[in-house]
Amino acid sequence: MIANQLRRLILTAAVLLLVAASFSLTASAQSSVKQITVTYMESGTYNKAAEALAPQFEKDTGVKVKVVAFPWAVLRQNNTNDLLTGAGQYDAMSGGYYLSDVYDKFVPLDDYIAKSNYADGMIPGLLEVGKSEWNKGKHIGVPYGIDSYGLMVNNDILKAAGVDAATLKTWADFIAACKTITAKAPDIACFTHSTGNPEQIGAFFFSGYDGYYVNKAGKYELDKAKAVAFASQLPELWKYLPPNGNALSFDEAEQLFADGKAAMLVDWPSFSAKKLDDKATSKVAGKWSQIAFPGGGFPWLSLWQQFIPTTAKDKDISWKWMQTFAGKENAKSNFVNFGINSVWLNVYEDKDLAAQHAHQWPAMLDSFKRAKNPPLSGEAQDFLTNTMVQVATGQMTAADAIDQINTKWATLDVPTSQLDVAKGAGLQQK
Repeated sequence: MIANQLRRLILTAAVLLLVAASFSLTASAQSSVKQITVTYMESGTYNKAAEALAPQFEKDTGVKVKVVAFPWAVLRQNNTNDLLTGAGQYDAMSGGYYLSDVYDKFVPLDDYIAKSNYADGMIPGLLEVGKSEWNKGKHIGVPYGIDSYGLMVNNDILKAAGVDAATLKTWADFIAACKTITAKAPDIACFTHSTGNPEQIGAFFFSGYDGYYVNKAGKYELDKAKAVAFASQLPELWKYLPPNGNALSFDEAEQLFADGKAAMLVDWPSFSAKKLDDKATSKVAGKWSQIAFPGGGFPWLSLWQQFIPTTAKDKDISWKWMQTFAGKENAKSNFVNFGINSVWLNVYEDKDLAAQHAHQWPAMLDSFKRAKNPPLSGEAQDFLTNTMVQVATGQMTAADAIDQINTKWATLDVPTSQLDVAKGAGLQQK
């Protein structure tokens, strides 16, 4: 009996030691990371939503979240530099397909996604190849903000000019409408756009060009005839921008439309819709609508992803933050308070919200279905868009521009991940 009691005492002591060790390890794990740093685009939307969620996350986890935000081009460069140098400044990153050259620097997320059943309730297909980001057959990104380029119109101005928005199927139709609008309302610009951000001219090219981006040999190349045919329209389009309109910021372009000084706005809807609907900041509140984006190509998809760098201090904490920011629980508040278009169906199924956004959501959701990302690396896309700006501003002919792009692209390798996208999206030469 004494032996049995002794065994029980030894067993109890062992259990207590294990529990104590477990608590010690847990406390150590919790205290090992006091702060994580996460990157977002400086847009007044994504970064502001992150800042708003950070205090509650710290309260729940004991981990402070430092939100660092940069303009798009700077964000991309800072993320890339951090990954290539292994500096490990950032514990979660925001980005997209243009980071494909450094995809091997991100943590595969398949186990996290499976354990949390993360896709349940998401817009169907968003986690598939060609929408979300994959590398070597593994998820490396999860989406948090979906957008595709939109065309917003001032219904009163178009009506007064006798322009039917439903007829704006192509950019040639758009140019014809601009001629009519400026003739009827010479003090009003036909359209406004963030021309000061050269990469944004991609919205016109991707939607207006309906050819391939990768040739049969698996190298970057544009169908010259089709590319020249569209690019030739850019100088004509640029004639209808506001005066001194070649270097507009997003805010400046959106405000011109909000002030009723432009008939149309070519923009990311998530950047502008909340502002346009606010009677305190907009003269077009209740007077504008979003319509189908013109062109025979595809609306440019923005499906922001969050990634965990392999250098992240605590990958579990990084994933927990990504779930907090991007998950279903905060989707409605992120949309209502910050205008972030959601990847979650519950937002669009909300009857009150759907009624409030009847002037926008039908066209926006249709655009989501048609939208794609071009299968381009960051370097390939930069060269394309910078060259298109030179065409639009009359510094280069369309034919010379396409020749230069194809010559440059011939020297670039197509990342495997982008080759998979090109094949899957029908953007490789047959």
